Order: sequence, then C-alpha cells, then structure tokens
Amino acid sequence: MNRFFESLDNFFSKIEKVFLVTAVSIMTLVVFFDFLLREFFNSGFIWAKELAAFLMIWVGFIGASYATKENKHLVVGIPEKLFPKKVLPYVSLFVNVIVFSVTIFIAYLGFQYVMETKEFGETSLVLNIPLWIVQIVIPASLIIIALRFIGIAIQIFQGKISSVGAGGKEELTHKEADR
Repeated sequence: MNRFFESLDNFFSKIEKVFLVTAVSIMTLVVFFDFLLREFFNSGFIWAKELAAFLMIWVGFIGASYATKENKHLVVGIPEKLFPKKVLPYVSLFVNVIVFSVTIFIAYLGFQYVMETKEFGETSLVLNIPLWIVQIVIPASLIIIALRFIGIAIQIFQGKISSVGAGGKEELTHKEADR
C-alpha cells in the first residue's frame, strides 16, 4: 500500500513539474511579447498582465506543493540547534502535526472562499473567466501539501529523513555516507 501512495505522489509530482515549466514559460513569453509590442508598436495584449498574475498564483501554490514533496520548503532551523539528535525526530514529528493541522485549516477556509466566489459568479475583468477557477488552486494545493506532510511524517518515523524542511534529506544522506 505504501508503494501505491508513493507512485501516486511521484505521478503528481511529474504533472507538477510539467505544469510549472509550462506555466513559467508561457508567463515569460506573454509578458516579453507584450513588452515588445508596447515598446515598439504601441500595441500589446490587453490580457497579458491578468494572465501572468493568474499563472503566478498557480505557480506559487503548485511550486509550494512540489517543494513539500521534495522536503525543500523553508523552515526555521531552530529545532536542529536546540534539541539533541536523538530528540530531533520527535520534535520534527510534532512540528509536522502542527503544520499539517494549520494547512488543512487554511485549505478549508480557502475552499469556503472559492465556494463564495463561485456562488456570487465573480469573473476576471479582462479574460472574463470565473475567478473560482483561478482560486481553486489554493485549497487543492494545500490539501496535497497536507497529504505530503503525512508522507514526511512517515519518512521521519521510519528514519529515512531526520527533520522537516530544507536539509532533512541531505543531512541524513551525509550521515549515512560518513558511516
């Protein structure tokens, strides 16, 4: 069963990578060509800024999800400095539970906000697309992040990584190499 979830997570991370590269490329090209058209031809894409802003939102949230998958999100390194190595996994598990809980709560609030936007029928100004389509990435990515924190907790519990956040995997890898 664990391999099933791991392969499902790897499948989602491949989709995330493809989306992130595609979205950043589209965003860059649209903004670049809009700039060229405005500077040299007194023209441009009226929708360029709005599309770039929407893609930036999606890239930010999906990028955060991918960073969580890679255990590369930003964390405060205080636990590693305050607690002995033997206690660090338990502290990391505790931090993981807190982050999971907050993430689920924010996803719930985000979902409520998306439903309100959908109910009111709000649309974007230029592209005229329903705003809930742009906003749905917020609760969806937060749910995926929360599920990935469960995976991180399992990895900490199994001793595969030492802590939550940037450096957890590398730190354990270096320890194993020193043995």
